Amino acid sequence: MMPDVLGYELNNALSLLRNCGFDVTVAITRPHRGMPDGNKRVVKMELTSSKCVVLTVAFEEKGKGGVHIGL
Repeated sequence: MMPDVLGYELNNALSLLRNCGFDVTVAITRPHRGMPDGNKRVVKMELTSSKCVVLTVAFEEKGKGGVHIGL
C-alpha cells in the first residue's frame, strides 16, 4: 500500500516512499513568471505501476492564501 504524502515537503515524501520500496519520479510545476523559492510540496500523486509513483510538486509561497484578518 502506498503512503499518502499529499501536502508533504518533497524531501520527506521521497524518504517515506523510498523506504517503502517505491521508485519515485518528480514533476515540478511552477507559475509562468518568476521562480519561487519556497519549499516544494506534493500536490499530486500518481501510481504508474505497483512500485512506481510520480509526484507532482509545487513551490510553497509564504504569505499567500490562508485567513486574512480584517477582510
